[in-house]
Amino acid sequence: MNSYRVYLVIFVLLSNFVYSQKSMLSNYGGVIYKFSGIGIALQKKLETDKNFGKQYDIEFAGYKHPKEIKTFNSEIANSTPFVFGKLNKVAILKAKYSISKNISEFTDDQRIGIDILIGGGIAFGILKPVYINQVYPDGHGFEIIVSEKYNPEKHKDISSISGYSDFRTGLNETTYKTGITATLGIGFTWGYFDNYPKRLETGYFIEYFPKGLPIMAFVKNNPIQNGVFIKMLFGKRIFNN
Repeated sequence: MNSYRVYLVIFVLLSNFVYSQKSMLSNYGGVIYKFSGIGIALQKKLETDKNFGKQYDIEFAGYKHPKEIKTFNSEIANSTPFVFGKLNKVAILKAKYSISKNISEFTDDQRIGIDILIGGGIAFGILKPVYINQVYPDGHGFEIIVSEKYNPEKHKDISSISGYSDFRTGLNETTYKTGITATLGIGFTWGYFDNYPKRLETGYFIEYFPKGLPIMAFVKNNPIQNGVFIKMLFGKRIFNN
């Protein structure tokens, strides 16, 4: 019983210490744009009057290989655009932890706060195999269309592909690869003293997947992916003390 009281006292003291300084916790949701894809973003951000803060981010976005080129088979009726040589359709789910430092001070909701941030975390590459509509002659002067999993050794004739199969085809074959990610960026927050702040983030990201993500058949799938990102976030303040 005595040990229980000791732990309780320690917990209370630590809680008072953590929140004795002025702090603000906000939840955000919005969109993220990269040259390789667009997606959704969630963020929980804690700021203090010591000019330092921390944030947790979850991002989910599609990924397009830089060598992807869509084509269209005009020789076949009702054909749809597709990327010849594409093995998997890919989305990337990331969970990150970052620290931030305020570099501007503001006193009312007409001003914009600026902070720099650096962080990292884990990334999951979600891969769904590509299924195509393959055209075959039926032996009677007509053609039939068969949904098949794309195989670069078999499907070499681009003129006999009429497009992708239904997106749901192959969902049960979805796999994932684990990697790591890091981010360096700058954030702009306004409506700071409003209950619904807004935030714009931009910066540089890098992702690493051992052996790369198997997206394309005839080009190199680099294990390192990098580029510039932009996030637009809309928030709600949870507490301010």
